[in-house]
Amino acid sequence: MDTETLRSTLEDVGLTQYEAEAYITVLELGSASATEIANASGVPQARIYDVLRNLEGSGYVETYEEDSLRARARDPAEIIEKLDAYAETVADAGSELEDRWEEPTVENHQVSVIRPADSVFDRAAEKIEDAKNEIQTALTPDQYQTLKSALVSAHDRGVVIKATITGVEEPPDFDFEGVVTEVRHRRLPTPFLVLVDRLSACFTPAESVHPAQRYGLLINDYSLSHMVDWYFQTAFWEPWPTIYSGRETGTPRVYTNIRECIRDIYTAFDTGKKIILTVHGQLQTEGVEKRLTGTVVDITYTPGENGPALATFTEEASIEMETAEGTFNIGGWGAMLEDIEGRRFVVESIA
Repeated sequence: MDTETLRSTLEDVGLTQYEAEAYITVLELGSASATEIANASGVPQARIYDVLRNLEGSGYVETYEEDSLRARARDPAEIIEKLDAYAETVADAGSELEDRWEEPTVENHQVSVIRPADSVFDRAAEKIEDAKNEIQTALTPDQYQTLKSALVSAHDRGVVIKATITGVEEPPDFDFEGVVTEVRHRRLPTPFLVLVDRLSACFTPAESVHPAQRYGLLINDYSLSHMVDWYFQTAFWEPWPTIYSGRETGTPRVYTNIRECIRDIYTAFDTGKKIILTVHGQLQTEGVEKRLTGTVVDITYTPGENGPALATFTEEASIEMETAEGTFNIGGWGAMLEDIEGRRFVVESIA
């Protein structure tokens, strides 16, 4: 086994990097002064005394005074016993992983906290690359540039992308065409957020917080992602001005949010126009994917008097459609009363 692998193994059983490096050096030197151990191991001189005392407290070395503090390795029998126990634990963990993989899934959710916080951007890029229907994100101009390549690929696949640029007084002079569907501007700093396909979310606190308090949060859970969507819609999206829109002005027009769809067709429907709509979603009774095209025959919605109001987000929002297969009631994300939970709404025509 090479030195690097030995060091990593010692870290796996509880030593810090400095402790592992110092212990290996003591083993090689036999007996040496603290200064010699520091020079040979690369441990800073200012840290070597604490490191040696920690190793002594854990039973790895013993220290003694001889003009200066010196250290020598103790009989490694106890250490070897600990490594053997660790190896047995790893083997048991492998068996347990295989058993759990073969067992039915009890819950399909995951929430993870990761550090350093910057590693969340790599995870966000991976989620964006897997997106099939919708991406919602709040990010700084620099973060936008970091994820731009992944966003372009998603946009090319037909994914609807809503981005709020944050933390700058003036909107950046970017060419958003071919990258995102719609962009809004929030001058105040915000957390970094990416929400993908109603399931996966990546989050870090705003950069203004103390570095020690920064972390990344990864969510892979339908219900928690629904809460993140509300957070995005109310805090990062609806209140802020649009600075770019690549949406079609005519038809067909694509939406991933039923309330946005209703808001755009409500007046036309109210004045008696015929609206043909295609909905991609899930049939609630069977839990299977469903695609329907038909005529809008009713809308349940509570519009705000001067733009979006709280009722816009809390009251029922549904569309009733008459199709060749019958009449269906369509709801949005988290639909409970409707026949279908809609995920993508395409306004085919208004006549």
